[in-house]
Amino acid sequence: MEEDEISLRDYIKVVRKEKILIASIFLVAIIAAAIFSFSIPNEYSSEAKLSYISNDKIPLTDAVELLQSQTIIQKVVSQEGGASQGDALSMLGNLKVENIKSTNKILIQLKGNNPDTMKRYFEQYVNVAINEVNRISSGKSQSDYSRLENLSTVYTKQRNEVSTEMKRKLIEDADLELRRLENLTGITERLGDTDRQLDLAFKISDLKEIKNGRTSSSAAQQMISDDPELSLLNSKLSSIDARLVDLETKKLELENLDTTTVKLISPPTDPVITGPRRTLNIAIAAVLGLFIGIFAAFFKNYMEGSASG
Repeated sequence: MEEDEISLRDYIKVVRKEKILIASIFLVAIIAAAIFSFSIPNEYSSEAKLSYISNDKIPLTDAVELLQSQTIIQKVVSQEGGASQGDALSMLGNLKVENIKSTNKILIQLKGNNPDTMKRYFEQYVNVAINEVNRISSGKSQSDYSRLENLSTVYTKQRNEVSTEMKRKLIEDADLELRRLENLTGITERLGDTDRQLDLAFKISDLKEIKNGRTSSSAAQQMISDDPELSLLNSKLSSIDARLVDLETKKLELENLDTTTVKLISPPTDPVITGPRRTLNIAIAAVLGLFIGIFAAFFKNYMEGSASG
């Protein structure tokens, strides 16, 4: 073994020689950690769970964002008075909202140092948050309903315009055809064509009904199918009617829609102590103190050796 090689025995000698230094640093680290750990106030934690009800108004990710929005927090804070507002704002700043993986449940956690006020703030927050999210969901449904009503009004107006135009065109065509057939009637009377006169009489009767406003008769429907312009107007009318039926169906669905987006399934739990972990802190400080003490011992021994050398 070479002269400059340090053996395990040398290490042990250094440790024994500087045991007071090592023990001092070790004890100082433990005492400092203990003082620090016990001077820190207890940290409490409480949690609540909500159930998300799937709908197309507020997606799950948006619901989670809404639940931790400043708007909701400010509403809770505004319910407090004076100095309590700052305390509530500070505590609610520790809110954590997340979706429990692969479920429709939302976990809300709150941490704080005062278990009594924390529970009160947390309960207020949960109530306000649920009401606010559901209010927004309901508002979006009402907005959709108003939009559908506006569309219904527009399509109803269009239907009236097309219907009026078709009726006008139908009566105008019926009037022209009526004049033509009345002229033919005089001719057939002179010719003595009884069958022809009877046929014309029926047609004239149908045309007079159309002219008087009976545009839903079979004769009117025949005129509509025979006239390209009237047929086009009738197609537009059918398309508008189908759209109006669709809008009424959607309005009915919204009227029966449950706008609840989130509901409480687990109310805020009683606050439980979650920190500080005093024993763990002291144990870590003890290990670090021991390592620092040993390092300091060897460093001191090295410096003394260099000085004497």
